[in-house]
Amino acid sequence: MEKTRANGKIKARAFWSVGVMVVVVCLVGLWEYSPSARTSAADESPPIQSQPTQSSPPLDIRWGIYQIYWGAERFEHFLDLTIEKLASPPDYVMFYRDLGRPFPAKAVEIIRKRGAIPSISLELWQWGRKSTKFLPNINAGELDEYFESWARDAKAEGGPVMLRFGFEFNGDWFSWSGDPEAYISAWRRVHAIFKRVGADNVKWVWAPNITSVPDLPANDMHLYYPGEAYVDWVGIDGYNWGDEHDEWHTWQSCQQIFEKALVEFDRRYPMHPVMLAEFGTTDDAAGRKAKWITDAYEWLSTKTRVSAVIWFNLDKRREGEHDWRINSTPECLDAFNNSFAKLK
Repeated sequence: MEKTRANGKIKARAFWSVGVMVVVVCLVGLWEYSPSARTSAADESPPIQSQPTQSSPPLDIRWGIYQIYWGAERFEHFLDLTIEKLASPPDYVMFYRDLGRPFPAKAVEIIRKRGAIPSISLELWQWGRKSTKFLPNINAGELDEYFESWARDAKAEGGPVMLRFGFEFNGDWFSWSGDPEAYISAWRRVHAIFKRVGADNVKWVWAPNITSVPDLPANDMHLYYPGEAYVDWVGIDGYNWGDEHDEWHTWQSCQQIFEKALVEFDRRYPMHPVMLAEFGTTDDAAGRKAKWITDAYEWLSTKTRVSAVIWFNLDKRREGEHDWRINSTPECLDAFNNSFAKLK
């Protein structure tokens, strides 16, 4: 702006500028504290905070565990056996459910009674028909009534439910992988059914695997994204497989596994809270698992966009994987209880 040479005009303009600034500040203050300018915290996902400075205190991480579902009675028994080992109860409990089975109301009730939020990972296959591709059936409307029953039962249950619909869609180990357009169409169709029924307590979690298999441009995880209007949370699954699993994996810290993906999520999906929907680590001869857990907690405590993490608490050695359990050794359990599960 050009300066005015006359002294009187300078004073007049200065007075006018200050007046405008006062009015603007007052209006902003009124908007900030207006009840209509805010949404109810109970109806929305957790707020996304700005990235911390070096002086920011560490975050209290909301965390959860995976518990395998073998029927309601056994599920309750083994969940309690797990929780009693922990220094504090989990905020989330995750389990799998395949197509054809009704909404798991009993499992949801069991989790709810233990003060946690249920996270249902819905597999888009049936256990006896794992090679069958069900996306065409979903998109043809053949499962509309089935999903309507899920939506009605979820709505009747009433509390918040995380629904991880067709997770790890960019991995060729699942039959619903490899066709982003069909996947998006199925997601949107089922999402519309839940909205029509009014099951707004269901939060939709979009969760790719950290690595796409095959790792090709046509199978990029982000090609499967259904769109802002159809997603409540964005998640990611990733593991430290260690040096000895196969020639493709090496020992990685939690930061090495997730940092690049989280930066990309910040860029692409800034309006959604982030979840590590499955994570864990193997151990090795040096016994590094306990330290990995401690280091993961310290790093995640600085990631304000990560609103929840869920540990994959299962021994899968019989299936050619690792013992991912929190209590695979006493040292690992101590590390978890002094980090994620520590008493607040």
